[in-house]
Amino acid sequence: MRKNYKITPEGTSDLLFSECVERRAVESKICKMFARGGYNEVRTPFLEFYDVFNLGDESIPMDTMYKLTDNKGRLMVLRPDNTLPIARMASTKLNNAQLPIRVYYSQTSFAISQSLRGGSDQTAQTGIELIGAGGRKADLEVITMAVNSLRSNLDDFRFEIGHAGIFKALSENLDVDEEKREEIRSYIESKNYGALAEELDKLPDSNSVRALRQLPRMFGGAEVLEQAYALFEGCGTSEYLDYLGDIYNTLSQLGLGDKIIMDLGLVHRNDYYTGLVFTAYAHGSGNKVLSGGRYDNLLEKFGFPTPACGFAVHLDDLTKACSSGKNATAKTPQILVHSADGYEIKALEYAAKLAGDKQIYEYSVFNTPEEAKEYAKAKGIKRVDFVGEEIETIEL
Repeated sequence: MRKNYKITPEGTSDLLFSECVERRAVESKICKMFARGGYNEVRTPFLEFYDVFNLGDESIPMDTMYKLTDNKGRLMVLRPDNTLPIARMASTKLNNAQLPIRVYYSQTSFAISQSLRGGSDQTAQTGIELIGAGGRKADLEVITMAVNSLRSNLDDFRFEIGHAGIFKALSENLDVDEEKREEIRSYIESKNYGALAEELDKLPDSNSVRALRQLPRMFGGAEVLEQAYALFEGCGTSEYLDYLGDIYNTLSQLGLGDKIIMDLGLVHRNDYYTGLVFTAYAHGSGNKVLSGGRYDNLLEKFGFPTPACGFAVHLDDLTKACSSGKNATAKTPQILVHSADGYEIKALEYAAKLAGDKQIYEYSVFNTPEEAKEYAKAKGIKRVDFVGEEIETIEL
């Protein structure tokens, strides 16, 4: 019985008319900026082998992937992440290239949303990967590119920076298994204070436990670091706090101080992050519009040990923020081209000339001039060009 033929699967949606135009405009601005920064475009397949994402500690959780098999029975998935396939590509097709390698992409990832808020399972992303460069200069380049990708489309956004090493250092001091550690991480990421406190109450009191209790509350400016140095004493986090403070001060000198905050509770789900991590939010979208960070150990899993850093812009969420909830409407053509009987080819050639002159037109499929004019009036087209022996223009 056909029950679902008029709806889209959960976590997906249709885009209509100017929604597509708006997203394409956002995407185009960002991709042009990437190209001007020396990044070259790459594309990876929609389908990948499951093994690409099954990397031990850095794996994408299996229950978040759309799975299928090929004609040989091998397990495959719809691409749930864009960084891992690019790591595969770099390790096989770019492993002899001059480092660093700068690539950008604009493609969709597919992941089953674990959110109860109806998150998207199909995510259009455009982003960069800077492969083969570690350290401060590379981090500053990537963060600046991330900020500029937002600035190219809107002014009102908040950019948060953190360090993956902080949570890892604190959680390594806990006597818990990986499953419990992931629960604690997820509560910190979602700032679920009640669930976090309940979980930490089961553990013996320690500096690390006390620090983790406060971690989701520790966001803001330079004062956050002062609190952290005192609270995290003896927890092995000083190196990460020093680095985070240095990056924050440098970005402030670039005039970004009013948009950037430090969030010590910024702990991305992807375990492959090893250093600086960041995310961004914008007014008009309830979801993050950008996320990324440093992943120095990931390419080693593919036999290509080299540092890397990158980010992804979530195009649908950024487009929503740019449009500020405006209703999408179809773009009305400027001209309706109607042919007299026997002059169809001439009319099509004339329409092609209009397109070459960058005018928006529609080709009339109606039988009579009267029908064409009635249609143009109903749709708001202001001009009809009648093509016969001569071309007659009528303004409506």
